Parts: sequence; C-alpha cells; structure tokens
Amino acid sequence: MSLRAKKSNPRDSFIAAFLAMTMALAVNSAGAAVPELSLPELIRQLHDRNPDLLAARKRLEAAQAKIPMAKGLPAPRIGVEWEEIPRGTVKLNAATVMYQLIQSLPFPGKLSLRHQVAVKDAQLAAAAFKKTEWETTGMLKSVYYDLFLVDRQMEIQQEQIVWLRQAAASALGRYSTGTVPQTELLRAQAEALQAATQLSVLEHRHHAFMAHLNHLLNRPADSSLGHPDALRLIPIPSDPERLLAQAKENQPELLAFKFSAERAEAAWRLSKRELLPDLETMLELRDPAMGPVGPWDLSLALVLPFWFWTKQQYGVKVALYDKESAEAAYQGALNEIARRIHENWHEAQAAYETAHLCQESLVPLAAQAVSSALAAYQGGRGSFMELVNALQASGERRRTYYEHLVALEQRMILLEQAVGIPLREEEK
Repeated sequence: MSLRAKKSNPRDSFIAAFLAMTMALAVNSAGAAVPELSLPELIRQLHDRNPDLLAARKRLEAAQAKIPMAKGLPAPRIGVEWEEIPRGTVKLNAATVMYQLIQSLPFPGKLSLRHQVAVKDAQLAAAAFKKTEWETTGMLKSVYYDLFLVDRQMEIQQEQIVWLRQAAASALGRYSTGTVPQTELLRAQAEALQAATQLSVLEHRHHAFMAHLNHLLNRPADSSLGHPDALRLIPIPSDPERLLAQAKENQPELLAFKFSAERAEAAWRLSKRELLPDLETMLELRDPAMGPVGPWDLSLALVLPFWFWTKQQYGVKVALYDKESAEAAYQGALNEIARRIHENWHEAQAAYETAHLCQESLVPLAAQAVSSALAAYQGGRGSFMELVNALQASGERRRTYYEHLVALEQRMILLEQAVGIPLREEEK
C-alpha cells in the first residue's frame, strides 16, 4: 500500500504560524516582567550626574555662603598720621606719630535689611535649583515614557510583520492555485513591506531616545540601559483647585517670584534707610614712644548722604518701582500656574479616560474580533485580508492604549512641574 504525502494547505500553514507566534509572544511577555530599566534608579543617577543640576546646586551653595557676609561691618581702616613736621623739611622723625583705627558703623537697621536681601537671594537660588531639578527630572521622565512607547510599538509592529508575511505567503499560495485575485496578493505584499519599513523607523527612534537618556545622565550616547518597566494605568489625584493651593506653597517658579517681591520690598526699605547718616569712629594713639598706654584720641563723625536729591532719593524711587514690578510679576506668574494646572489636569483626565476605555473594552473587543476572524477563516467563511484586517485593528487598539497611557504620564509630568510636588504616591 503506497502512502502519498498530504499537500500542505496555505490556510493551515498560516494558522499554525499564528498559533506558534502567539505562544512565543506569551513566553516573551512573561520573561519581560523582570524590570530592566527602573525609573526611580534613573532619577537617582540624574541627581548625581547631571551637569545642569550640579551647576544649579553649586550656585545655591554660593548664595547661601553669602548670607553671613551681609551681616558683617564694613572693613576697618588702619592709618598713620605725622603731625607737626618742621616747616620746610621732611623730617618725619621730628614729627608726632599718630596711629589710626577707623571703623564705619552703619545706621541701625541697615545691616539687618542687607541680611534680609541676602536671605532672599539665597531663597531665589534655592527656587532656581528646584526649578532646574523639576525640569531635568521631567525631561528624563518624558524621554523614559517615549522610550517605553516606542518599545511597545516595536513589539506590536514585530507581531504585525509576522502576521503580514504569513498572510502574503498564504496569498501567494492561493493565487498560484487561482483561488484569490492578484490584487489581494499585491495588497498583502505591500502591507508586509510597509510594516517592515515602519519597524526600521521605530528602531531609529528607540536609539534616539536611548541617546537622549544617556545625555541626561552624562554618559556616552551609545551606552546600554535596558528596557523600561511596565506602566500601570493610575487615576489622576486631587482636583485643579486643590492643586493650585499646593502650588502656592511649593511651586519653585512661583516661589521665585514671591521671593523676588519680598526681596524688592526689603531693598526698598533699605534704600530709605540709606537717607540716614552712618557713624564713623576713629581711634588714634599718640607718640607710642611714651609707652603702650599713651595719650589716645577718639573722633566721631557722621557720614551724611549730602547728595540725596540726586542719588539716594532717586534710589528710593527705583527701589519702589522694582517692588511694584515684582508684585505684579508674582500675580502674573500665579495666573500662569493656574492656567497650566487646569490645562494639564483636563488633558490628563482625557488621556486617562481614553486609555481606560481601551484597556477595559476596546482591546478585549479587538482580540475577540481576531478570534472570530480566525475561526471564520478556519471554517472557510473568511478571507485572508479579513483576518489580516482584524489583526491590524487589534494592534492599532493596543497602540492607542499605550499612546494614551504615555500621554497621561507626560501630562502628569507637566502637572507635577506646575504644582511643584510629586503627585504619585510611589514618588513621594
């Protein structure tokens, strides 16, 4: 009895390849659960290595070191005076030698106001440091989420390529037997080529985002960092009005405007004190040859702001204008922060609702559509392209979910920058 080899069916080959690929993807997904690129660890490295953060930190330390300097008295002056030099001569040894110690004493209140100005300068530097910290951390998070998205898109695209290549191979087999028209074959081949090109584009974007991360971490651009952790869909905390109240206490840009207004007020009060005279003292020791306790002279003098009508008076006007300008700038900054909070909160809410819809309904429905199309194809009721279209629609739904998941996280970055505090529990 002779045995004849059973002729392979393109439909069976496609189904077998689809099932094998699905199992392989499930295994890869289980293996990918191990975190390879932790966002908290990247943030820690950013704080240790980023040059912009290090520069801002040193500027803050320099401003803090200037605070004690503002409380000190002006430097004393030491001098020598020769009195009663004989007429017509330069015989200094025949003159009376007097040693002088001169110290200027600012009018009461001037030193404390100068100290307040220095404190506000340090607070401004602290706010600038926090702003730089939020900006660099937000940039790192944004690039991290971009990398997460492009990696998920690459995974989906790789699945699409496998499906489309199998579909093109099956269409070629069915076209050779005359069961499908040439247009279906050409369409399947074109879809497979386009998917392969899109994967190459995504790979280039992956390398670009990886280089950006390395740049932020002050590492070589081609350093290997691994793959981002999985993201969870987390609801948005709080509401805009509560976030605005938190921003008034924590937002570094807003605090900088607030400190600028307070510094301008202190400078204005100091400029008015400059109209008051300082005291200058001079202590003189006469003829040290008479012993360490010889005759002493003590002089007191007032440093009068004699030219106040052309100098100090206009300095007061300038300081007053600076004060009013700083107060108006603070109100403008408060309005801008309120706008950013409301805008990003609503955009984040929209992204969350769309991602939640995809996660709970659209992605499962698309998966059911793939199962239905596969069952119809197995039963001979559906075409290759119907199955391919269902597979592409499923991939598109998953892409939409990841895109809105990342859009939510990136809006949260902008919202945190507008508020000035972490809004996720795991980041606090």
